[in-house]
Amino acid sequence: MPVVSIVKGEKASEAVRKAVDLISGIQKIVRKGDKVFIKPNLVVPLAKESGATTDPEVVRAVIQIVRRAGASQIKVGDAPFFFYKSRKAFEVTGTQTVVEEEGAEAVYLDEEEYLEIESPKAKLMNTIKLPKVLLDCNKLITVPKLKTHTMCRVSLAIKNQIGLLSPEEKQIYHRTDIHQKVVDVTLAAKPALAVIDGLTAFEGQGPTYGDAVDMGVVIAGTDVVSVDAVTSSIMGFEPSEIPHIRLAALRKLGEMDLNKIEVRGASISEARKNFKRPSADVMGIYPNIEVYVGCACYEGCSAWARVELDRLRKHGLLEKVGKINMIIGQDAKVPEKLEGRTYIIGDCAEEHKDKGIFVPGCPAFGILGKIQPMG
Repeated sequence: MPVVSIVKGEKASEAVRKAVDLISGIQKIVRKGDKVFIKPNLVVPLAKESGATTDPEVVRAVIQIVRRAGASQIKVGDAPFFFYKSRKAFEVTGTQTVVEEEGAEAVYLDEEEYLEIESPKAKLMNTIKLPKVLLDCNKLITVPKLKTHTMCRVSLAIKNQIGLLSPEEKQIYHRTDIHQKVVDVTLAAKPALAVIDGLTAFEGQGPTYGDAVDMGVVIAGTDVVSVDAVTSSIMGFEPSEIPHIRLAALRKLGEMDLNKIEVRGASISEARKNFKRPSADVMGIYPNIEVYVGCACYEGCSAWARVELDRLRKHGLLEKVGKINMIIGQDAKVPEKLEGRTYIIGDCAEEHKDKGIFVPGCPAFGILGKIQPMG
């Protein structure tokens, strides 16, 4: 039976150590001489107070217990959302300072060499490109943030592996097939340990436009599916609601049935807080935004259009953009006359490109930052 620990506390070093000790200790996971790669979530250059990125003190605590276990090499690596650079994310989040102070090595994945490997158990990605520096290590520890996600519902231990991909590959993964692709990446790069930073968590329109939540928990386990099942339950979700958790369980990556998982430390009910749920809905969200949707990917162009709306809301720009129309998806039914500016989002909607500003792509990442206040 897989074991998942839940530790309540505010000090990262104590919470991480206790969480790992409760699942039989780091010595059962990391052996003397192991080369360890630690993967935090540095999706954007935002400080830990934002709730969007892994607390650097949690990373520090993981480095320390790995070193005590006798690891010969410790690398900490990630690449943020492809609009940003790794070095900036490491600096702003405080991860760079911690890595240097602890004598580990920072790895900026957007600057690394990638190698193509075979992944015969995958459904969609039988070949996958992974960083050479990761492949040179023999233990992967994933250290995600506890948060919601507009496309994946939650972003926890399984979803965190998407950050191992090159910036170019990440762009084509964020569509409706993201759920299976997240699982395929985890099949190719399976963590030996997951330590989830829930000291300050993140709810609502994650991964970056939601709200910070004081949770004060650290969750750990060696079965990433069980860790995500327990953590999503803490957040108020049924694990079966999360597509990538269901798919990972079906692929025998781990156990999602809470009745078959041993929880140590605090109970799920003691730690539970029902999170604001994320949404990729775009119709009827804001009064000045009119949306016409045909056959469109909910996790693709619809989700990216919603991210753009969330960006405008977060920065207080919604009222300043005036009347906006969005056309998304194939065969969208659109009135002949449209009031205000019109954005045609994604390749499927190209038939309407003469009605306004066409943003190509599958999905149309170019919509991000495209809508600006009226001059």
